[in-house]
Amino acid sequence: MPFLSADSLSLVDIAILAVILIGLPLETLIHLKKGRLELASGKPGVRIKHYTQTILLLWGISLPVIVLWASSDRAWGLLGFDLQSGPIAWTGWGLAALMCLFFVFQYSTIARSESARESFRNGLEKNRIMSNFLPHTDAERRLFNVMGVSAGIAEEIVFRGYLIWAVALFMPVWGAALAALAVFTLLHLYQGANQLPAIFMMGALVTLVFLLSGSIWPAIAVHIFVDVINNQTIWKARQPLPPSLQSA
Repeated sequence: MPFLSADSLSLVDIAILAVILIGLPLETLIHLKKGRLELASGKPGVRIKHYTQTILLLWGISLPVIVLWASSDRAWGLLGFDLQSGPIAWTGWGLAALMCLFFVFQYSTIARSESARESFRNGLEKNRIMSNFLPHTDAERRLFNVMGVSAGIAEEIVFRGYLIWAVALFMPVWGAALAALAVFTLLHLYQGANQLPAIFMMGALVTLVFLLSGSIWPAIAVHIFVDVINNQTIWKARQPLPPSLQSA
């Protein structure tokens, strides 16, 4: 279908981009205060509700992109679904591995040290907005993991694959990557403004993984891994140190 060519935007693309670039930021800003008040209320099921809504939103913005590609003659490689080889590509995979190792080390430290747990907890308590959003029960933790996996897939398809491709039709790739990163960061405002620098840095590293590797697969893998292991680290930090480790 010529109106779905690889080097131009279709009306469907424009609609999807309008949702990503205008609709989602507006939705975030409009419902920001209400969402924070709901989470702060501590009402039963409020976090389950927010996690479920987030999961549905993530797939709601990524599935149209997948359907668009599946119904056209566009190469999946344009979204980064190819695997590249060579030194630069392997550098991207290596960066992803280093990121995973960092968070494994963080989890291991939290798991073995009460002082590390206390320091981590104090950091969480300083950001009440984020603390209210994080899971407090086993059921919430399990759904939070589902949300992390969904974010790892959907956000990479939308912000690293699709948005960089679309914006790069009008500017250099590095400019498109920065624009996509800015939108990605803004949409995480619900975690609190003081979290945005860390989110920007993490997004920048994942963007670098994507650009170096030339593939969305390592970006998806590291995003899922970081989200899930961070959830486990936070959960672990909130638990008392096992007696077997207290004398160590």
